[in-house]
Amino acid sequence: MTMKRMYLAVISLALVLTACGGAGTGTGRPGLALREGEGVVELPLLSTGSGGQSFRLVGATFDIKGLENQSITDTTADTLTVQLPAGGYTVELKGDYHLERLTPGAPAETIPATLISPNPLPFTVAEGEARTVRFLFKTPADGTTDIGFSVDTGGWITGTLDFAPTQDPSIPPDLAELVGKSVPFAVSFDSATLTRNTGFNPALVATAQSVSVQFGGPFSVLLNERIAPALSRGFLTLDLAVDTSTANLYIREFFVDGLSPHGGAGDLYMLRTGASTSFRGTIDGEGVPTPQDLPALILPFSLGHPSNGRLIQGTMRATGSMQ
Repeated sequence: MTMKRMYLAVISLALVLTACGGAGTGTGRPGLALREGEGVVELPLLSTGSGGQSFRLVGATFDIKGLENQSITDTTADTLTVQLPAGGYTVELKGDYHLERLTPGAPAETIPATLISPNPLPFTVAEGEARTVRFLFKTPADGTTDIGFSVDTGGWITGTLDFAPTQDPSIPPDLAELVGKSVPFAVSFDSATLTRNTGFNPALVATAQSVSVQFGGPFSVLLNERIAPALSRGFLTLDLAVDTSTANLYIREFFVDGLSPHGGAGDLYMLRTGASTSFRGTIDGEGVPTPQDLPALILPFSLGHPSNGRLIQGTMRATGSMQ
């Protein structure tokens, strides 16, 4: 039995990074020219939903750090434009910010929202390329309501990946830089299909084919340029099960299977967990878990190349929602 649940939404506030090269090269914006090696970071603060309503991020401060540091506090414009040398950066969202729904002829309406992205969030500026980075916000919404920026009607898992310190020579060389590190992460998924499994092992299983994966901390080519895009091209499964001996709930398995740039099934990278710690949750009349928020949980995880078993392991500390 399958069903689609849309009790909440995740707003993605896009930070569009457009890099243009060449000394004095125009960007298509009157009066704006770039020196060689520079790019442009655009921070849109206003969005129009499919229903014609507009939404704005209000009261935000953007602290950008990298080859050049900037702090942006004047957010009165609809879009902020910042020129930066090409390279790796982080942007931190600060201030007493909130989201507002704008309706012509009526006062702005504040929308309750919670930031779930890692903050600060790494990004790159590159000559001749256009990049998009998103801060993800959780907000209550009706299932058919487009609340602006972009809408995610699935759920999310967010927290920290603690990579185990080890001298294991079998750790893949491309993943060795992660040994002993602690990395913030966020995984969001939209339009998840929920399947109820009754019987001896009751469970609620969410599957999604539209996934967004983000890593925080200092900018990392491995995490932010290779692993996150590969996982974001893939699919997700989240298995919430009942421990029949205690009636507690636990995540039996959570994994994101990445896809190759050419669309093949994923042997680039996979993020997979084992069983989590248990918690008191809600079940329906048939003993199957209901869609619900997930408390703070601890899970063993592995990240790597599943086709050849080349993996790095650690502990995931996470919370989230499966609604």
